[in-house]
Amino acid sequence: MEKIINNKGITLVALVITIIILLILAGISIQAITNTGLFDKANEAKKQSEMANVREQVQLEIYAKQAESTGEITQYELKSILEKYGTVNYEEDGTTIKGITTAKGYEIALSDIYTGGLSEEKLVANGTWQNVKKVNSPELLTGMTPIKFTEPEDNKEGTTEKTTYTDKNWYDYTAKKWANTQTEDGSMWVWIPRYAYKINSSTQTCDIVFLIGTTDNYYDENGKIQTAKRQKTTDETIDTTIGYTVHPAFTNESDIGYANGGWDKELSGIWVAKFEAGYAGGNNSAPKGISSEVKYTQSSVLGASNETGTGKDGSISARNWTDGIYGSTETTIKYPTFQGLTYSMNYINYNDAFNISKSLTGKNNIYGLNSNNTDSHLIKNSEWGAISYLSQSKYGLNGTNIYINNITLNNSTPSVYEVTGCSATSSADAEAIGTTIEKLNARTETNAYVWTQKNGTKASSTGTIYGIYDLSGGTWERTAGLVANDNDNLTNYGSSLLNNGKNNSTSTKYVTVYPSNDSGITDYDAASKKNYEVNTKIYGDAIRETSTEGVGQNSWYSDYSYFVGYDTPFFVRGGGLWYRSDAGLFCFTRTDGNSLYSDGFRAVLVAR
Repeated sequence: MEKIINNKGITLVALVITIIILLILAGISIQAITNTGLFDKANEAKKQSEMANVREQVQLEIYAKQAESTGEITQYELKSILEKYGTVNYEEDGTTIKGITTAKGYEIALSDIYTGGLSEEKLVANGTWQNVKKVNSPELLTGMTPIKFTEPEDNKEGTTEKTTYTDKNWYDYTAKKWANTQTEDGSMWVWIPRYAYKINSSTQTCDIVFLIGTTDNYYDENGKIQTAKRQKTTDETIDTTIGYTVHPAFTNESDIGYANGGWDKELSGIWVAKFEAGYAGGNNSAPKGISSEVKYTQSSVLGASNETGTGKDGSISARNWTDGIYGSTETTIKYPTFQGLTYSMNYINYNDAFNISKSLTGKNNIYGLNSNNTDSHLIKNSEWGAISYLSQSKYGLNGTNIYINNITLNNSTPSVYEVTGCSATSSADAEAIGTTIEKLNARTETNAYVWTQKNGTKASSTGTIYGIYDLSGGTWERTAGLVANDNDNLTNYGSSLLNNGKNNSTSTKYVTVYPSNDSGITDYDAASKKNYEVNTKIYGDAIRETSTEGVGQNSWYSDYSYFVGYDTPFFVRGGGLWYRSDAGLFCFTRTDGNSLYSDGFRAVLVAR
């Protein structure tokens, strides 16, 4: 028994000794490997292999892109490819690509990937940064065709020409040539690219920098990339006179309750109707095959001045809505058109203007728009502000007052027949001019001009034919803005704009609800003053930033400035044709929302 025990002990000792010897030998081996850098060499080999794989994948994508464009590639295209594989690094100038840093922290120089040249930036139609034009390229929507114009001269009118998005002369914002398109019905739309701004009240101008893609970044005067500020909480007050602020019309504000009229995603730009909404007909008939959508014609509308009919709200008008959505039972007008020299679409209430604007992408619409990739809606105050600020920058009128559209087709009642795309002979103190469509068409009206004439372009946002018209005069334009102050007119004339009732509605991407403080006040001016006072944090809408008081003529250029309140809870903008010097880009007032001869609207299109 003892011998067996001793044998087991000897075996155990031997095992322990063997293990110790092996550990010593392993340590010596590891040390030897470490001393010779075998681990480092293995890691370096792995890194080089992974970097080589990245380079190969990037180069393959570059070759594929070059094959699409006969060997050319632009800086933006190169940048877009590199961003898939890491963070793009730039030289000190902030614009020249230096290389990338991969997710694993590997630095790869551009010279190790691509040594060829870069071609001039193409005019891509997807809302991305256009490096040559220094602005986001227009984001073409289904049904849109790019158009350009010849500028009118003293004795020669401007003309419209269809083009393509690759046309380098399609637009040039530095030359006040904003990008224009046309939908299938002939309606015209103008691209407002994403930008940041700074207010200068002393000169009544705005300093604008265009933003890169859907970011908040811009190139400063030295070519370096900077970042504009924006509101992050509703408690934050933004001073738009100091530094650049991203305009809220282009921002995703879903996390702050759409406080400033933002959207539910970041936008590279928006499409704004070039003219107020009009009846198809006028000087521009609806295209063949879709004219059945609109029953009114030029002659029937003009000849209806002595006819009467009862509208949905009881108003007397020859322009009644039918089709089960908008109104009466006599005449069908399903879609408006946005062209010059048409009859402004009036005599509809706030609710109808809102619903019509949202229906432009409906089935069998006259525009060729597709609801799968396009959203249409009634213009908001933020979007009106985006137009106005861009207009009062070096890319537009830049401190020059816009001319009023004061043209009517009824001498005895100047407010009834507004005509889109016209201009007075001055910006202020212009009496309403009664004329006929025949005189306008024949250009024999000496006191008025149309949008294709040289003097007519003074009524555009740029002072050129490429701008937006009817922003001063014409009809007052309804915007999707209100105070939810429990007034019955909210539901009487604008129920579609409310989501939580007339006293509890909140802002959405389609409607901006302003704070109110007019409870129990039944005086118009007192209510307006109270509500104006509490709206200190909303910016970008060309209201508080460009006015000093909520009652009077206290906006830029002494435009009308009457805030909403009491039983006039809805905003209208621009001023009517008879408002003379009180009308303008920065003109705003209050309305009950009822259908009126004086009130029209305009639509905006956004890519989904």
